[in-house]
Amino acid sequence: MTTRPATAVDDRPASLGRRCVAVLVDQLVVLALGGGLVLVGMLRTAAALRTGVVPSGGVPAGLVVAGAVLATVVAVVQWVLHGRFGWTLGRLLLGVRTVDVHSRRPIGAGRVLLRGCVVAAGSLVVGVGQYVVLLSPLLDRTGRLRGWHDRAVDAEVLRAATPAGRRTVPGRDHARVVPAPAPGPTPVDAAPVATPRPVAAAASASPADRSDAPPPAAPATPGGGLVLAPLHPQRAAPDLDTRAIPAVRATPTLAFGLAPELEMTRPARPRTDVVPDPRPGTSTGLRVTFDDGRVLTVDRLALVGRNPSPAPDVQVVRVVDPSRSVSKTHLQLAVDSAGGAWVVDRGSTNGTLVTLPDGAQVVCPVDHPVRLRVGARVAFGDRSLRVLATPEARGPR
Repeated sequence: MTTRPATAVDDRPASLGRRCVAVLVDQLVVLALGGGLVLVGMLRTAAALRTGVVPSGGVPAGLVVAGAVLATVVAVVQWVLHGRFGWTLGRLLLGVRTVDVHSRRPIGAGRVLLRGCVVAAGSLVVGVGQYVVLLSPLLDRTGRLRGWHDRAVDAEVLRAATPAGRRTVPGRDHARVVPAPAPGPTPVDAAPVATPRPVAAAASASPADRSDAPPPAAPATPGGGLVLAPLHPQRAAPDLDTRAIPAVRATPTLAFGLAPELEMTRPARPRTDVVPDPRPGTSTGLRVTFDDGRVLTVDRLALVGRNPSPAPDVQVVRVVDPSRSVSKTHLQLAVDSAGGAWVVDRGSTNGTLVTLPDGAQVVCPVDHPVRLRVGARVAFGDRSLRVLATPEARGPR
């Protein structure tokens, strides 16, 4: 059995007007390629049966039969293309794809036929039921515009993926966000995280030791600033069950009875003399691929989770996770003007882990950006994504 090829789709559902125009184009193609002759022949036959007089100068019977055969061939070809690739001629012109809800792959010819039978069955209700079925996407409360015929075969109609080299127009597609300096959390580069100061050692250290420690300076933000969605201090995800968190109690004394100076680790000053060079890429945005084969281009802010809340100028990416290991809003992806790509954990239940190309791993602190590089793998819950390309650096170093 051959595997249906993956379809490059966006996470945005196709509008009802775009879907109706695509169906109209398909019907016009069938009418132009033989269906019109069949329609004229049927109308003349109906008039002859009603009046009892055969009109002269009609379409020859052989031409009607040839038109019927040609129209049937066109309809079968459209059906096979819809099942195997997720598009017909009208859907291809309008940028519409019919895919499975979970795998984002074409649904196959059998499910396409069942989907059409649901629409045809609606015509049995007062003769207008098929139009009610076609307009049923307007009744979808989830905002995904899934009609009754889509839910019957567990399908979804989405927009085709935007080419990576195309410039987006503000107000129409995903408008590019111009980064601007803004106060926010200190970015954490993709390097091993410093060991925090132990609670027991800090509690037993003398006031003189604490006063001698130099105050840590805030690291400089990446060039051009990083625009992030509104973040908050340390917090829990909205679906976090606090009963599953084990209680941790600080030990009043050191485990081995050593001096506090030997047990305490102080944070080092940030290296302001080392500035990493931005890695030029071949893409205008951050391109990632999920473990289900879906490829996504992020050229602004993107929230990833089971059901992130939509917001202005924020790209929403929903992932399917039956085990509910992914939080509703699990992580955030963003890019800046210096060619940097970042991932931010949004207080998820199971956390976010970044594995660098050299094998080093970084645990993402909550609400703190971690730099992404080409080849890095981001694990969140039971799902994961891999970085294919980072945005090209813009501006001087």
